[in-house]
Amino acid sequence: MTLSLPISPRLTPKALSLSLIGFILLVCFSLILATAWQMVQSSGERVDAAKITVSNIVLAAEQQARDTMLQADNTLRDLAERVAHDGSGPDQQERLAKLMARQVNDIEGVQGIFIFDAQGNWMANSFSEGLQTKNNGDRAYFRYHREHDDQSIHVGSIVESRTTGDMVIPISRRIQTADGAFAGVALATVPVSYFQSFFKRMDVDDAGVIFLALDNGELLARRPTVAALMTTNLSKGEIFSRYLPQSDSGTAIIKSIVDGIERIYAYRRLAGLPIVAAAGVSYEHVFAPWWSYVYQSVALVGSIILALAFLGGLLYRQIQQLLVAERELKIIRKELEVIAHTDGLTSLANRRSFDLAMDKEWKRATRNQTSISVILLDIDLFKQYNDHCGHLSGDDCLVHVANIIAANVNRPGDVAARYGGEEFVVLLPDTEVAGAVMVAENIRLSLLNANIPHSASPFGIVTISSGVVSTCKTREGDHKEFLLKADRLLYAAKSKGRNRVES
Repeated sequence: MTLSLPISPRLTPKALSLSLIGFILLVCFSLILATAWQMVQSSGERVDAAKITVSNIVLAAEQQARDTMLQADNTLRDLAERVAHDGSGPDQQERLAKLMARQVNDIEGVQGIFIFDAQGNWMANSFSEGLQTKNNGDRAYFRYHREHDDQSIHVGSIVESRTTGDMVIPISRRIQTADGAFAGVALATVPVSYFQSFFKRMDVDDAGVIFLALDNGELLARRPTVAALMTTNLSKGEIFSRYLPQSDSGTAIIKSIVDGIERIYAYRRLAGLPIVAAAGVSYEHVFAPWWSYVYQSVALVGSIILALAFLGGLLYRQIQQLLVAERELKIIRKELEVIAHTDGLTSLANRRSFDLAMDKEWKRATRNQTSISVILLDIDLFKQYNDHCGHLSGDDCLVHVANIIAANVNRPGDVAARYGGEEFVVLLPDTEVAGAVMVAENIRLSLLNANIPHSASPFGIVTISSGVVSTCKTREGDHKEFLLKADRLLYAAKSKGRNRVES
């Protein structure tokens, strides 16, 4: 048993052209879609990688700040307990000064340690004994401890050190008597430059930022530093106003209120400390490699699309040429069909076309037992017209007569043909003799009205004679005899004086 596979029909040139265009558009769209998807994925990966980077930087900054401040706080707690237990007499002050000098050397990042009495006078410090005549009662951290009985660490706003002139971050604890009365303040100072130096070792771009700030938005340290560091407040920035109230840590893409640069930030509130650490890398820096990838991808995809468009254009032109050739062939084929069935001079049907129509209509009339009529027409004295006026004028006369015949034969099924020479024939299906005679008379009268001069004719104009036959009793193969009867009637019209219709 053999299996026969279905054969797909051959695509027409037009369908092939549309298929080619559709295929190229589909390939181009797929390339663009795939490239766009890769770009979106790559963009997301860049952002995710940047968030991981800044989160790690924030963790490092947090750890550094926590270690520094908790070490300072441990020292301050010890000193506060000593003063509360041992008092603050001259001997105790001298011992405290020496102890604080040693502790400063042991604690990384702490510049100085101080103890103030209840009035803000310097009782002891880590620098020297000659610095005990100053008063810090006006400092914000001193006023805070005097007004609050909070025993926890207090990190204050940046101040200018009265000892070194540097900008420092004050870390302080309240000293109180056994009954809870305010007895002074223990203070440790951390230079802002200490954190600035640490930030410089972090891997952020030139437009990136790392900062520590109090939870009220006041800056403590920043890379890159700003001239108004002591007076800059970030509380209106999105990290403090929008994100921190919702979560103590996270990431966000924010435009800085300090310098207006858009960055990918990570932020974190330090547990147990009123400090926020944040770091950001500039959006431009993060996406610089991505834009390079985008340009290369777009150039590559664009080149592929141009190549496809060029090749597709070549194929399309070839297909269009095939379409043009096919249309021309169809036109030529139709012209050949017209030539095969049309008389070249008069544009009426030719003898072959008439014979085919006659055979078809005769068979139909035989099947249906319907009437069929034929008019055979001949231009009177046409040879004399040619001899007198010339063959070119004779051709014009034939065309004129043919047009008159065609104008009077206007039903879709009727056929007017040039039968040969100056003879014409009209086939009238479903027509009885009266109707056929009427058509013949209309043709004769129309030709008379045309008034074509014919000096060799006794009428002085071109006339036509017709023989009309009609029958409703057709039988197979009788149409030749039928036409012979029409021919005999035509000659009868000629013999009776021409310019008449015989039926």
